[in-house]
Amino acid sequence: MGRQERSGQWATLSRDRYRAAQERECRELLKILRESAVALSSRRYTCGNPIHQEEERGNTLYILVEGVAKLFGSYSGGRNFVFLVGPWEFFGHLVVAKKPVERAYYAEAITDCEVVKVPKIFVERAMRQQPEVALKLITLQQIRLAQYEELLLGCLLPRKTEVRLANLLMILVQKFGGHPGTDRLTIGLRMTHQDLAEMVASTRESVSNNLSALRNRKMIEMARGNIKILNPEGLTKLGRF
Repeated sequence: MGRQERSGQWATLSRDRYRAAQERECRELLKILRESAVALSSRRYTCGNPIHQEEERGNTLYILVEGVAKLFGSYSGGRNFVFLVGPWEFFGHLVVAKKPVERAYYAEAITDCEVVKVPKIFVERAMRQQPEVALKLITLQQIRLAQYEELLLGCLLPRKTEVRLANLLMILVQKFGGHPGTDRLTIGLRMTHQDLAEMVASTRESVSNNLSALRNRKMIEMARGNIKILNPEGLTKLGRF
């Protein structure tokens, strides 16, 4: 077995462990909060509905129980970013400092979603009463940082757009493949070329051209807004360049 193949298998194994750890930590966190009499608000959102808006920054912890959501906003230089979160991931700037660093971002459901919302004031109270709450949040932050590092190394640092895009597609299919009505090698999410471009810090035109090239090389297939990976080994190898 070659180094590239071993590396790809290890990355998949690590993602599976991350997902399992995320779900376990989120479930345990919610259990502790309920036992501490924290008021939890569960709400469902249909595709396209906003979940988190700018005015809510720093005030709420969101745990996505079901579905997929898109986080998007701007960072320095005015460039946009897009990041997808799936079941048992959390988001929201739960800032405990008195003067938090302001950072605008939004969250929108891209499938039907169920979200548990916990106001900041209740989380802070639970942390004072149950130190384990803080430990759970730290663990979840560590898992999220590891995922961000993977995106940075694979989808932002390589010079070529085709390399960044190949890595992104493999991350997405391993994270979101096998949604209802699709097989495990199909990314069952309707994402625009602009969304993909913002996830790999490129232009829509460049991403469109590279998707066409991957389709011509029989590495992917695109139909009805979904992307199916036809050659995962080849795509993984391309992402290692």
